[in-house]
Amino acid sequence: MGLSNRANRFLANAKWKNSVHDEKDIRHAFEAVKLIPTEKLIDFQKRYGGLTIYAYLEPIVYGILHQAPSRGAFANETGLIITEPEDDIVVRHFACADTLYQETFTIDEDGRYYEGFELKCNHFETHVESMAMLEQVKKGKWKIVYEFELDVYRDCYETIDWKQYGELVKRLGLKKVEDFPDDVISWDTNGEILVWRKADAVIVLSEGSWKQAEQEMVEEIFPME
Repeated sequence: MGLSNRANRFLANAKWKNSVHDEKDIRHAFEAVKLIPTEKLIDFQKRYGGLTIYAYLEPIVYGILHQAPSRGAFANETGLIITEPEDDIVVRHFACADTLYQETFTIDEDGRYYEGFELKCNHFETHVESMAMLEQVKKGKWKIVYEFELDVYRDCYETIDWKQYGELVKRLGLKKVEDFPDDVISWDTNGEILVWRKADAVIVLSEGSWKQAEQEMVEEIFPME
């Protein structure tokens, strides 16, 4: 999956930690646990191993394999960290970030990206695209004017309803931000506002005035409880 120029600039300016990128070393790590790596996992490690972002001051270093020194779950692990299917975890997961941040970051064998074992996007590239968009937004004067979130307990493992969001797109006249992929995450605009659809939230941002009619329209489709 290709990346937009916006995402490529984001990666070029990001911090990177030394990581495992050689395909032979990646395959050897899988052979050590008697697994055959999918091309999606190999590609993820080769392209994004060592990519570092920050949650406040805490670094999150992406990758299913890491070089020492490591700070989090990989501090005492030189190979893969695997979660086998059990209970609500229906597919095999691989820890895909080394961090002390209190969250679980995983990727499955088909390249789907999760946080807390909840699906965030079907392709890690979409996560990169969204981080690039968020960085761009932070450089502007955008402010959150409305935010709807699924209930963390009642709606666990659920995602934003596509039909509801489709109605919002129609009524607000939204169009996908140029070069943003089709996935669970979406960034859409009508030229005046930005709407960030996450897996579990809808966030409306504006640089100017937020019209009362638009507020009522969003509340009707995604009411705050």
